[in-house]
Amino acid sequence: MPEEPHAAVMQRGDAWVVEPLPPVSWLPERLSPVRYRDFRLLLAGLLMALSGWWMIIVAQGWLVLELTDSAAAVTLVGAMLSLPFLFLAPLSGVMADRLYRKHLLVGTRSAVAVLMFIEGALIVSGHIEVWHMVVLAFLAGCAFAADIPARQSLIPDTVPPPLVANAVALNVSMFSLTTIAGPILGAAMLAWAGAGGCFIANGFGNAALAASIGLMRVPRRQRSGRLSVTGDFISGLRYVRGQRVLLTLLSVSLIVTLTARNWQQLAPVFVRDVFDSGEAGLGALYTAAGIGAVIGAAFLVAVSHWRRRAGIYGVGLSAAFVAIALFALSPSLGVALGAVMVVGVGLQVTETTTQTVLLVETPEEFRGRMMSLSSLIWGLQPLGVLVAGIVADAASPQAAILVGVGAGACLLVLLYTRTARVWSTF
Repeated sequence: MPEEPHAAVMQRGDAWVVEPLPPVSWLPERLSPVRYRDFRLLLAGLLMALSGWWMIIVAQGWLVLELTDSAAAVTLVGAMLSLPFLFLAPLSGVMADRLYRKHLLVGTRSAVAVLMFIEGALIVSGHIEVWHMVVLAFLAGCAFAADIPARQSLIPDTVPPPLVANAVALNVSMFSLTTIAGPILGAAMLAWAGAGGCFIANGFGNAALAASIGLMRVPRRQRSGRLSVTGDFISGLRYVRGQRVLLTLLSVSLIVTLTARNWQQLAPVFVRDVFDSGEAGLGALYTAAGIGAVIGAAFLVAVSHWRRRAGIYGVGLSAAFVAIALFALSPSLGVALGAVMVVGVGLQVTETTTQTVLLVETPEEFRGRMMSLSSLIWGLQPLGVLVAGIVADAASPQAAILVGVGAGACLLVLLYTRTARVWSTF
């Protein structure tokens, strides 16, 4: 058994310094990132904020469905959370690379907290209307668009370089754990305190994350050259264009975002109209996906030392698409729960692998812009979601899911035929 190290090299500003570590020989090697104070603060804040996030996912779709009885309206409100990424991603990536990330993140999460409190108050007072939800979701999406590239870029600042892959896997594991607890708590809160209680709880969760980041010791870095949003973003695009692995992974993410994520937005429609269930059924569906995501994240932590990830990535991606089709064809809620659990495993494996490769293979000066490109792809999700909602109203929710999965599978096969050599390089 190797002796436990008592110090580690960490980057502070533009310098590398040696920081002491407490002796914790009982801690497994793959959990070693939690020995670092800043990483622990980030995880603690995310636990609160993400648990609240899943509460509003459960509450929002159900409330919109009760107000409108329209699948298109449910997908519209959900799409407003990701639409701002479409046009703010270039700016947010440059901001993450140019501005002090700590102050940026405290500001964005505080803004989200205020918006959640406002929406919760409107619901509790009985004055909520669908257009309120659309506007507030859009504003929250703007804050998330500025937040996510900076927050994802923050992870390598909290641990030494050799532990970045482990830290990313643990960070995603935290997200996965909240996908189990969040929907359960959301369904319970929805039944007990209504949708307003879910939004208010999310407000407190985001305030807790803002406080955690405020306590972190995030390094400041001096950037050379004049700030130019367009020029800086274009330079990031040029960097990606020269990295075939990164370009291929981003292309896969784009296809998955447009075709495979629609089941989440249509889940309230399936639960009520197809499976004849209620809020508890919706919470169970999201929780099953969360259990699968935790399994996928735990697997990735266990194999984080593997140098080659392409095989795992391909199996996870294939399993996710097959399971989404099975979900669409499920005759009962029980079968659907098993299907979305597999979806959770597959998408977790592919998305975490993508994020890890993007962070590890990208130089620090481009990291924020790389994460903003990933956010930009997520911002395109409303295109697929809105089409799925229209198809669900015009035909059926099953047809909406199957059309998306079929189109996505065809595009992935075409992409693979053009990039087969790339897969052997990561």
